[in-house]
Amino acid sequence: MADRKVFKFELTNKKFLTFNSKEVKTDLARWDLGNRIFLATFSYNDFFKDYQAKEFTLDFFNDLNVQHNLKVFSPNRQELVTWGNHEIKEVQAEIIPCSITSMDFFDRLTTPGLVRESGAIHKCLDEDVEGFLISDELHKMLLTEESEHWELYNEEERQELLFLLFKHLILGGPICQYDDKIDRYLEVSKALYKELITVQKNSETKQIELISKVIKVSAWDGDICWFPGDDHPQTFCYLILNPVNRIVSVLSHDFGKGVW
Repeated sequence: MADRKVFKFELTNKKFLTFNSKEVKTDLARWDLGNRIFLATFSYNDFFKDYQAKEFTLDFFNDLNVQHNLKVFSPNRQELVTWGNHEIKEVQAEIIPCSITSMDFFDRLTTPGLVRESGAIHKCLDEDVEGFLISDELHKMLLTEESEHWELYNEEERQELLFLLFKHLILGGPICQYDDKIDRYLEVSKALYKELITVQKNSETKQIELISKVIKVSAWDGDICWFPGDDHPQTFCYLILNPVNRIVSVLSHDFGKGVW
């Protein structure tokens, strides 16, 4: 069988105006995400198909332009540092859905016992779930099937990129200062989502459609996950592709343990 064409990557100079805005930076700092999250965009050289997700991811992590620009959170330095050279032999690459086009998706959260009409989040007795000390019903709905509100979203909806962004913002970092109201969680989720995804109008239906492809990824060397880091719900990496312009944004976060 002939050797396949390898995907090559080049860092772009794209500016993320929302992500780098003063308001969003303030929110991310309050939720202890500001100095642990990384966002950058690369161009790539060939058209992508879903069945190539693993090949694309393997090429991405082994590309020198990526390795010299990708950054990880180092617990020893308490800052983002360049990832450096690694020979990645194994990757995990999971296509996740990206189809939500309206924030109406979250209207069902305004339900008795979860979020009030005012946006205030219902409190609950403190409980440890997956290492998170939770004290409100929204966190409980996101983390445990024992929540009476768990079934508001089915398993497929919970895998949508918009839902995952929303969840990551709420769970935050190790010393997250939780908001008592849902408003900023929704506003920042919407703003980041719009900045990351690509839409176009269907010429026949005239409806707005998402064309982005999203891959949840990790890079391994034997039993060590070199990127994005430790096995934690808040340690993640998503590759968000614009398949028309052949641009991929990488969004990653390390909860803090890492492999250093």
